[in-house]
Amino acid sequence: MDNFIIIQQILRMLITYAFPVALIFSMSRFRCRRRTMWLAFLLITLFGTAVSTFQFLYPGMERMKQLYALNLLVPCLIFLLIFTQDKPSQLLFNISTAINAIYLVSILSHFILRGSLDNGYVMIWQDALIRAAFYCLILFIFSRYLRDPYQFLAANMKRSSWRVLSAIPLLFMGLVMFLGLYPHVRTDNLLGVTFLYVILGFVYYIIYQVFISTYDLLNQKQDLDVLKNQVDALKNQVDAVQRSEDQLRIYRHDMRHYIAGISVLLKEGNTSDALRVIDRFDELNKETQLPRYCQNVMVNAILSLYLQRASDAGIVIRTSCDIPADLPVDAAELSTVFANAIENAIHACSRQAPGTDKRLEIHCVSAPQFLVEIANTYDGTVDFDEKNLPMAREPGHGIGTLSISTFAKKYGALLDYKAEAGMFRLRLLINNKDEEAAGR
Repeated sequence: MDNFIIIQQILRMLITYAFPVALIFSMSRFRCRRRTMWLAFLLITLFGTAVSTFQFLYPGMERMKQLYALNLLVPCLIFLLIFTQDKPSQLLFNISTAINAIYLVSILSHFILRGSLDNGYVMIWQDALIRAAFYCLILFIFSRYLRDPYQFLAANMKRSSWRVLSAIPLLFMGLVMFLGLYPHVRTDNLLGVTFLYVILGFVYYIIYQVFISTYDLLNQKQDLDVLKNQVDALKNQVDAVQRSEDQLRIYRHDMRHYIAGISVLLKEGNTSDALRVIDRFDELNKETQLPRYCQNVMVNAILSLYLQRASDAGIVIRTSCDIPADLPVDAAELSTVFANAIENAIHACSRQAPGTDKRLEIHCVSAPQFLVEIANTYDGTVDFDEKNLPMAREPGHGIGTLSISTFAKKYGALLDYKAEAGMFRLRLLINNKDEEAAGR
């Protein structure tokens, strides 16, 4: 066989493996670093290309085409089961959808080139270019318009729903392979297979409509959860201030009794007892005051409440908060960010082994830009999603992180999470009003 033909066939196979792996990876939710993901993409693509090249050279083109789906499915499924948080049924949906897309593009290319792929050198590389163009278009549409909603649904849909959905592309894939590849490769029934893809297109459209409806409902539920989270944080702020006011009311009520007692002791010349009463009076006065962490009253109230909870949990606290009374954002919403972040930190510290160092550090600066850094020790295990947001380990958690992300989007703030040197860090950079005005 001509070496030039072999090179063109290998190029076509490389493109034909790179696309589905890219699409499958785009549909998946990884719990590994991007470097690992890209390395796996390269290895799976090269492995599939090498295996198909071997099958093309020895058993022949027909056997290579028949085994293509298996060559792609096995390494992808093994890697994704280990390094993603997706359900097996969802992974089968992703892989079979990508393979169906491959077969569809192959048929479209065949019609464009009018079935003359094997008549000359030019047709092979033309076929490769046509496939690459279709693949890039599909990847662009999915990444631009569908990826975020799809992954959101992947995180929230029930396992039973994915079992039903995965059966659809799997059955179509099996039917298309049966009609076009087994017991031997056929091209005389391409119109029939094409009609099947028209039906599959309608089915995917119905699935898309179901996805969009479910996505809207889940978004509404998520918005309600975030709103409830903010209301709970504000309620805690009110409770903290209310407790301080209740203590102050008692203090004022008892003040006249302390003054009368001091007056009597002084008239009797009993100064030592009078001083002890004054000391006790001073202690009660301190109890009515919230700790002074910053100048902003609302933020200070929430810091007082949640840092007290952290202290009660045995966590060592270090703070340096330059938070002025006048903020570039709504004080109540910023208070919610602190409430959620500290609550998450307390939860992370609670998972540490008994006797280990538990610390919570809060640093804030107001100029030249408003910067918040909240850091805490953790048990050494943190998973991040594709948006570099920490993923909740248990069901029902993660609303606080979502609330912080919503706050950052609303105010155009830069939000960054890092886990390094035994500390988990949240950094939030907010443009000051003066900076924004200067930018305009």
